[in-house]
Amino acid sequence: MVERIARTGSRIVLGVAMMWGATRAMAQTTPGGEYYINGIFNPVIADARKQDLRPEPIDTVLPNTPMTYDMIPVRGEVPARVDSIEAAKLNIQLAQQRLYKGFAKAGFGLYVTPLAELYFDQTRNKKSGYGVHYKHFSSAGGLKDLGPSAYSFNQGDAFYSAYLKEHEVTGRLMYDRRRVSYYGYTSNDSIKDVLEDKDLDKDDRKQVYNDIGFAARVRSLYPDSTKLAHDVGLEVHNYRNLTGSNETNVRLDARLGYQQGHETYGGKVLIDNNAYRGVLGGGLQDDRINGILIGAEPCVSTRGDKYSVKVGAGIFLDSQGETTFHFYPQAYLDYHLFGEILVPYAGVDGRRIRNNFRSLTRENPWLHGAPLMATVDHRSAIRNYSLMYDIYGGLRGNVSSDIGFDVRVSASRTKDWPLYVNSTTMIDSVTAIGDRFLVVYDDVKQLDISGALTYSHDEHIDLTGRIDVYTYTPSYQAEPWNLPPYKLSLGARYDFRDKLIAKFEAQFLGARKGARAYAATNGITGEPYMAFESHDLKGYVDLYLGAEYRYTKRFSLFLDVSNLSASKYERWYRYPVQRVLLVGGATYAF
Repeated sequence: MVERIARTGSRIVLGVAMMWGATRAMAQTTPGGEYYINGIFNPVIADARKQDLRPEPIDTVLPNTPMTYDMIPVRGEVPARVDSIEAAKLNIQLAQQRLYKGFAKAGFGLYVTPLAELYFDQTRNKKSGYGVHYKHFSSAGGLKDLGPSAYSFNQGDAFYSAYLKEHEVTGRLMYDRRRVSYYGYTSNDSIKDVLEDKDLDKDDRKQVYNDIGFAARVRSLYPDSTKLAHDVGLEVHNYRNLTGSNETNVRLDARLGYQQGHETYGGKVLIDNNAYRGVLGGGLQDDRINGILIGAEPCVSTRGDKYSVKVGAGIFLDSQGETTFHFYPQAYLDYHLFGEILVPYAGVDGRRIRNNFRSLTRENPWLHGAPLMATVDHRSAIRNYSLMYDIYGGLRGNVSSDIGFDVRVSASRTKDWPLYVNSTTMIDSVTAIGDRFLVVYDDVKQLDISGALTYSHDEHIDLTGRIDVYTYTPSYQAEPWNLPPYKLSLGARYDFRDKLIAKFEAQFLGARKGARAYAATNGITGEPYMAFESHDLKGYVDLYLGAEYRYTKRFSLFLDVSNLSASKYERWYRYPVQRVLLVGGATYAF
């Protein structure tokens, strides 16, 4: 039985194999045919183990997982190293340096030259302050072969200031007396004899100017910049000379400013009244000139991180002589490159300027007793002048924290610029001396190329230098009388441990042209006119050296030497200066 089943199974297997072989053979020989295999197929899919991932709510609060921190012990190896430490300077100062109420200075020099000066004030006070100052400086002159050249200067002033909650109020009294000698002539025996015959003593060869005045000023101290800041001042001067000419000047000025955001609105206001009476003498009628000058200079400015701009105008009404109206543009612009290292700038300016008896004789004290013009009829020389325009541009900046510079070019035009020429004083019909000055006005264009350099280090060394090269173009005169073509000034100050202070100054002035005015007659028409005789004024170098030794904080010794080069140069035609002038003395604080 078993054998039969085995034979039957063998047959089945063999049959299946034969059918598969025939099928392979037919597939190889007959491509593209269709084959059918009959049988029973029962596919079975295995059971899958599935997970139920549907969300279920949890009502319990999850516990916080405790955090653990483990410290890993690590040891840093730092190598030992020794560095050198610079020595430190220990400077112990009081919170506020002690101030002394008084300071006195006295000295004496060549040519019988005494010097005295005194200061006294209140020192520190939160509510008020007051002080007085007086200075005297005179000399016997000592110039040979010239007229008497003695001079003296006396100045005194006293002030009082009150500090209110938001204002500062100050009042000041002023006195100034200047005595000069008309020594600009060659002194010889013949001239001395003529002066004695005409009974002209030394008092007739000198001039004295007395200036008495007072001033008051109110200045705002607002901490809020949006309020209208103001600085209002009143100044009155009564000015007279030995001849009898006198002048009263009342000047009221105000500076206003209001800031809103980056813009500032403000300007200046001026009211200047001048009353002058010149005593001509010789039976001539006194010269009287009154006039008021009213000016307003409104402006608006803005400032950014790297620039600032200001635009305004000068508006003036002048009633001296005839009433005239004047308008001048005013503007300024600068731009900061690399912080404050380089600052290019440009601007234009113009204004009407008061010119009076006081301003003329302060610039040149050897004018006639009543300043006169260089004309045949010798009209009054009191005339205001105008800066028509001043167009300038330049570059300023800092090379380092110690060195600064400023290079500038300016082109300007001034109408009625006062120039000074010598006049002839007749002692008799034969003897004439050119010892006094007349004024001639001209319309002058000026080109000024200038440069300045400063150096300051540790508050012990200060160096300054400036050069100006001028080019003048007068409209009527042949030369810009007494004006230099260039000017160079140098200055140095050295402070050695607050014990020894040395100062040096030098001034170089180029050769100039002076003139002598005299009356002439036109050979054709016979009309008189004023002619000018030109004279050369050499350039000069004026050197100054000063030294001060502070023996204590309160007592010191000083020595000043002026005109160290001993050059007998002429600042004004026929008026040379003293040679070496040495003055020594002491100072004391109390």
